[in-house]
Amino acid sequence: MLRKIASSLSIYQGLPSDIYFIAFARFLLGLGNFIIPFLVLLLTQKLGYSTTVAGGLAMGVTGVYLFGNLIGGKLADSFGHKRIMVTGELAGAVILIVCGFFSESHLFAPALLFISYFCFGVSFPASSALVADLSTPKNRDAVMSLSYLAYNLGSGIGPVLAGYLFWNHTVWIYWGNGIAAFIGIVVVMLWVKEPKHNIHDVDSDQPELERAAEGSVWQVLRQRPRLIIFTLCCTLLWFALYQMTMTTPLYLSHVFDKHGAVLFGQLMTFASILVVLITPLLMRLTSQQCEIKSLAISGLLFAVGYWVILLNTTIAMQFFAWIFLSAAEVLLVTKEGVYLANHSPQSHRGRISGILTTIRNLALMPTYIFMGAQIQQFGYQSTWAVVIAVSFFAALSLWTLSLQQGKKQEVALA
Repeated sequence: MLRKIASSLSIYQGLPSDIYFIAFARFLLGLGNFIIPFLVLLLTQKLGYSTTVAGGLAMGVTGVYLFGNLIGGKLADSFGHKRIMVTGELAGAVILIVCGFFSESHLFAPALLFISYFCFGVSFPASSALVADLSTPKNRDAVMSLSYLAYNLGSGIGPVLAGYLFWNHTVWIYWGNGIAAFIGIVVVMLWVKEPKHNIHDVDSDQPELERAAEGSVWQVLRQRPRLIIFTLCCTLLWFALYQMTMTTPLYLSHVFDKHGAVLFGQLMTFASILVVLITPLLMRLTSQQCEIKSLAISGLLFAVGYWVILLNTTIAMQFFAWIFLSAAEVLLVTKEGVYLANHSPQSHRGRISGILTTIRNLALMPTYIFMGAQIQQFGYQSTWAVVIAVSFFAALSLWTLSLQQGKKQEVALA
């Protein structure tokens, strides 16, 4: 097993140096991921807000982040992907550090968090577009999965550190997150190049679908409706993924009482380790397969994982189920990014990333209320059945989409 893992890591050899620096920056960003996992606790336990107000503020942070996505996509395509990524993350990091000095302020702490995560939202489409710019269809699986693996590795450590800092050193929740983000973006600023893109320059080596295009982003999406359909199908997979942290902890507390929270923490740690181990293996196994079919497999893995949870409540089977769920997560996060990069013109990548991410998140926001009502009215057995059905439907939809794409390619070659 270890030999296979070591062999699969060879896909990360020989990548452009820029990619390694971005992966290191993503690792630091994950390592400093202190605030979001503890946001509601910060608002309730440290700032004294009620759970209702804290939930509204947390929703507000999500909202300004999405608004930043929309603006950031346009800015990134207009002024350069690296430039906007650096500007947004640098501003967000500095504001978080300043926020630490007001960590007990009922007014300034939430206000500064809103501004900071708006800036991070602005940088996100630029970050996604920059990784796509620096990769090619041949190495994109490796590039996307390395960035994801590095962030996940950092995220497996960061929340644990934050847990020790939360009660007695709360200020370092803000400072640690801000400093990690600051160092990471300085690495990108100093050692990652800014790819040039001009709609009037045509690179003969660049795939046709990635060549710069003229017109607004809406014109580009109208010409490529498959991107919208693809995003809606992937939204179903993201719905299934979110149940790992939305429905699962409630279910475990229902089944195992007070031990449920401990078990959920163990499963999260198990998943973080598992993702690091299986990501290169999955990338090698699916390297010759189209991204949409890999995503269809992701849907099937989600369905199998939740089916195991539904059938058996023993602790051992919970861990067994999360093997399938973690593999599904790896395929979803990596293959979605690869497909969008392969089918988006370089000149519009920031805007397409911003718009499609916003569409996905807006579609997912009501599901929090829907799943809560589903659990309350019909119980967990029915809720897991809904999640399994959605996962299977997503897999079927994506498989159908891949077959249609294959037929179009055959007609084009004929």
